[in-house]
Amino acid sequence: MKRSIVWLSCLFLWTSLLVARPLSSAAVPDNPPIPAQALAPASTDLTVTTPTFMDAVNQWMKRISSEQGFEAWKQASWTSYPLGPGTHGWIVLLKAGGAEVGYMVIYAEDPKDPNKYRLAEYGRGSTPLFSLNTLYHSLVQLELIHSSYTAERWYSGPLYAVWKVTSGTEQYYIDAKSGEVLPLSSAAQLEAVHAEEEYSSSVLPKHSITSSLQLGTFDPYDRLPWVKGTPVSLETFEKLATALNDQSRLTYVAELYHGSVTVPLAVTGYQLWSNEEAFLLLEQDGIRAIPYSAAFKQGKLFP
Repeated sequence: MKRSIVWLSCLFLWTSLLVARPLSSAAVPDNPPIPAQALAPASTDLTVTTPTFMDAVNQWMKRISSEQGFEAWKQASWTSYPLGPGTHGWIVLLKAGGAEVGYMVIYAEDPKDPNKYRLAEYGRGSTPLFSLNTLYHSLVQLELIHSSYTAERWYSGPLYAVWKVTSGTEQYYIDAKSGEVLPLSSAAQLEAVHAEEEYSSSVLPKHSITSSLQLGTFDPYDRLPWVKGTPVSLETFEKLATALNDQSRLTYVAELYHGSVTVPLAVTGYQLWSNEEAFLLLEQDGIRAIPYSAAFKQGKLFP
């Protein structure tokens, strides 16, 4: 009994520190996941709980949960954390039945007007973007879980999402979706990406999904035309929709961080919103929905 009380005390201490400032390993429990109630928004300026923000999140959850594969969102609770630095954005993590079921990335439409928000990307599955469980396993593999460290969320746009982990004089950059350690040497590389890459979405809480297509997933490494093959030119959503209806297998390949990281992902469909904004559905340990306009700029499609 005493050991259980001590463990629970450490657990709640760690999660309270998560909300207040960058993660500290000093009170990390040995066995995640973290209870949903321990991650509830707290009274801090780092977590947004304004009525307008809450309303935006709930509206998007209601609209997306009506889509095939997103049904778990109907009964989900959520927690928001800031993305930084200086991004005016938040990651919203969704849980249902004690398990993670998805995420949304939300930005202030106008940094000067905090009451307007837009949807940058979203996804479903048990390993959402910036999952604390994924981070925990990465820290275990790096043998940092019992060391002194800090971890910060960095989001520079779709596919550019990392945990910046600092331990002493060492810095590590961990992909916020896969948990893989990236071959980056400094924050300057992230800042350069932030300055050069563009991500855009005009999806507001009032918009809804008007049409969608969902295909089966596959392993991009089963066939490798994307290694030496020729990409297809699908610069408009209309061409993308035609290709997906005619060809069930398209592989999206992005060369990230100035070519230092290559990521091939199976294209599993699309979702078109009422404002004519199309999102490409990609399989990466769960479905990621990213604006097609950003995907077109950041990567290529192979048949």
